Amino acid sequence: MSRIEAINQYRSALKCGQKYYNARTAAHLNPYPIVLEEQTNETQSTGHVPIGTIEIPTDAIVGTLAAGRKTAFAGNFMPILAENTEFAQKWVSLCEAHLSESGIHDPITCMEFMGQFYVMEGHKRVSVLKSFGALSISATVTRMLPVWNDTPEVQAYFEFMKFYRLCGLYHMQFRRPGMYAKLQKKLGFSEDHVWTHDEKTTFLSLFWRFRSICDEKALEKVRDHSLSEALMGMLQLYPYETLLNDTSDDLQKKLAALLPDLALASDRAADPEKEQASVSMDPQVPEKSFVRSILSEFTRTTINVAFVYASSPETSAWSLGHDEGRKLLESELAEEVDIRTYVIGEGDTADSVMEKATAEGADVIFATAPTLLGAARRLSALHPACKILVCALSVPYTGVRTYYCRLYEAKFISGAIAGALCQGQPIGFIGRYPILGAPAAINAFALGARMTCPDAQVHLAWSCLPGDPGKALRQAGCRIISGQMTAAFDTNATGWSTSHLGQDGSAQVLISDVWNWGRFYIQVVRTILNGGWDKTESSASAVNYWWGMNSGVMDVQLSPTLPDGVLQLASILHDGLTRETIHPFLTRIEDQQGILRSAGDRWFTPVELMNMNWLCNNVVGQIPAQEDLLEMSRKTSSLLAIPAEGKKE
Repeated sequence: MSRIEAINQYRSALKCGQKYYNARTAAHLNPYPIVLEEQTNETQSTGHVPIGTIEIPTDAIVGTLAAGRKTAFAGNFMPILAENTEFAQKWVSLCEAHLSESGIHDPITCMEFMGQFYVMEGHKRVSVLKSFGALSISATVTRMLPVWNDTPEVQAYFEFMKFYRLCGLYHMQFRRPGMYAKLQKKLGFSEDHVWTHDEKTTFLSLFWRFRSICDEKALEKVRDHSLSEALMGMLQLYPYETLLNDTSDDLQKKLAALLPDLALASDRAADPEKEQASVSMDPQVPEKSFVRSILSEFTRTTINVAFVYASSPETSAWSLGHDEGRKLLESELAEEVDIRTYVIGEGDTADSVMEKATAEGADVIFATAPTLLGAARRLSALHPACKILVCALSVPYTGVRTYYCRLYEAKFISGAIAGALCQGQPIGFIGRYPILGAPAAINAFALGARMTCPDAQVHLAWSCLPGDPGKALRQAGCRIISGQMTAAFDTNATGWSTSHLGQDGSAQVLISDVWNWGRFYIQVVRTILNGGWDKTESSASAVNYWWGMNSGVMDVQLSPTLPDGVLQLASILHDGLTRETIHPFLTRIEDQQGILRSAGDRWFTPVELMNMNWLCNNVVGQIPAQEDLLEMSRKTSSLLAIPAEGKKE
C-alpha cells in the first residue's frame, strides 16, 4: 500500500512543482532552486566553519550548492521530471521508505550562507519531506562566513552568529541589526543568556504555532516581511507569557490586527524617504454636512469619551493639565459628549483600565501618556470601532492615533528671552527624556538664545539621569535654566518654566511653556461629531496630530516683570510663530561635529524635526544612551526612542 501512496505523493508533488515552474517562467524569473556557486565567489567569503548535525527549518532551505541537480526541481524543491524517469522512481522509493516504520533518518549535507541553506547532498530527501510539509530536517551544516561590510543585512548576520551561540536555533532570522538583542529582552533573557533545553522547546512551541497561522496569504500583505519579523512584532506588542498561553485562534486574531502596522513598517523600509505617517500640523474641523445638520435637529447625537490617566491629576502636573482640558471639553460640548475618567491606580494595569472604559461604552479614548501606547494598541486590536488617541509623538501605528504639541516653538521664544538676559553667562537646559522631538526642542532653544546672544552657550543636563541636573547646571555657572519644575503663573497652566536664579537660590520665572489640551480635545471631538474622522486622513496609514501655536494648544506665559524690550521681542516672535512667518530652523545651523545641517535656505520636514538626533554646535552636552537612564525613565524613552544616525524609523 505504501508504494501506491508514494506514487500518488509524487504525482501531487509534481503538480505543485510544475505550477511553481510555470508561474516563475511566465514572470521571467528563475524557476529552479538558487545555486549558491552562481550567487557568490571567493571574495565574498572569509572561510567555512563546521556547525555539526542539527535540526534546521525546511523553510530556510532555498537552493543547492552546485548547478548539477537543479533542473530536476522547481524552486520550491518539488519535482518537475516525468513520472516514468529514473529520478521519479528513486524519489518514489525514498518516499516509500519515509512512509515505512524506518522513515528517513540520514541527515542531509548542506552549506549555510547568510541564514539560508543550500543542499550539497540529499536533494530528494529535502523534496520528499517538503512535500509532506515537514517543519524541520536533520542536516550536517557547514557555515560559509561572509565578508564584513556595513550593510544592515551583514551587520544583522554577524549579530545572528553571536545569537546562535546562545540558543543554537536557526529559526529566527532578521535583516536589521539590533533585533536579536531585542528578542532576548522580549523573552525575558539578558543579552548574553544561554538558552536551556526547556527554553528552546518552549520557544519553538510558540514559533511553530505562529507559523501555522502566519501563512503566505497573511505575509503577502506585508511586503518583504519575514515570519521572524512578524513574530517579533507580536512580541513587541504582547508579553511572551501571554503568547505562550494563547490558542491558535487568539494568535490569528492578534496577527490580523497587527498586519496593517507591519505593512506600514515594510513600506517605510522599502521607501525611507516617503513619509508613511500622515502628520496633521493644523486643526481642521469639517463643517457638519447639510444632511447631518437636518438630522441633528431631530436626533441628539452623543458620544462617550473616556480619559485615561497614567497617574492621578491630584499628584501629577501632567495629568492635571489633561484633566483641565477634559473639563473645558465637558463645558464646551456638554450636550454632545458623555465623559468618564479613569486613573491607573496601584494594582491596576493599563490594559484592564482601558478595557473597562470600552466595556462601559467608550466611543473615544484619550490615553494621556506615552506609557499607555502598548495597552492602546492591544485594545485597538480587540475593539477596532473605538477611536483611540495616545498623547505621544510620531508613533507609526494604524490602530491608534497620536497627538502632541510642537514644543520647539515655545522653546524658541524661551531661548530668545534667555539669551537676551544671560549677560554672557552660560544658559542651562534640563531635558526630561531623550525621546522623539526632544532634540528639536533643545535645538530651537539654543537657536533662540543665539539669535539674541550670538555667543550663547546652552549647557544640557537630563532629569532622567542619576544626580541633580539643576545643581550640575548651577555649578557650571548657569543662572538662567529652562526645564525647572517651578510653578507657572496660574493653576490651570501646565508646562516647564525658564527661570532666573537669584543669589539666594530663589527662582524667578521668566516664561512658562503651556499646553492648552482642552483646545485639542474640543477640535478632535467636533471633527468626530461632524463626520470628519475618516474623511480627513487615510485609515490605512498612521495619523499623528502635531499642533503648534497657530492652534492655541501650545502657548507660553510671560512674566510681567520682564523688561519692556524683551516683552516686545517675545510678542513679535509669538505673533510670527502663530502666523507661521517665523520659523526657528530657517537659519544656518552646524551641529556639534561641525556638520552643516542647514545653510539657512532649506525647510525641515515634520518627520525630520520629529526624528532629529543631533544637537546644535552651541549646545554643551549629549543625548544620553538608553542604558544610562534611570530605570523608571527607560520605558517612556524606549517607546519613543530617537532613531540612530542615518535611520528614520
